[in-house]
Amino acid sequence: MLRIKLSQRTYVGDEQGSHPFLPRQHAGWDPTMSKEEVYDAARGWWRLNQRAEQERYAVVVAGGQSVMAIRIAEWRQEGDRRAFAGDILQPGDPVHDKFVGKPDPAESTSRFPVLYLANPVDMATCRCGCGSTVARGEWVQGHDQRAIHDRIRADFGGSVSKFIDWYDANGPFTADE
Repeated sequence: MLRIKLSQRTYVGDEQGSHPFLPRQHAGWDPTMSKEEVYDAARGWWRLNQRAEQERYAVVVAGGQSVMAIRIAEWRQEGDRRAFAGDILQPGDPVHDKFVGKPDPAESTSRFPVLYLANPVDMATCRCGCGSTVARGEWVQGHDQRAIHDRIRADFGGSVSKFIDWYDANGPFTADE
């Protein structure tokens, strides 16, 4: 999940106003803005790397409060900047209800306006059985290797060579098996 902190509203110029993906002339926030204006201010153009495109949600923070939650549906890149489009989440959506109207969810003093946060609404349990939760994927980092080696210990006496010999004799396997 992205946390996007909007600063005071400023004029960004006519060159952005004509952009086909994100037309706007202002960035930032003020309390008189409509939901659409806050949405457009939050969408970009941010200096983000490709990791951002894995995120499915954005929480918009202004004045120390979460003012909007967005489900991200699409990303665009121009140079080193990215912008997204999606849907403004409404009351009743778990992400909206968890964050909107509440204090900034980031426990950070970073001055960078965009931070990556784990989304406790979308958290899954690690597949190794440790009970830890993960925000992305199916495994806590390194636990996939733990699961593999647990099985090698149980079924092949801890010998990776025996596992490889068995795999080579019985494979190749497809994702459907």
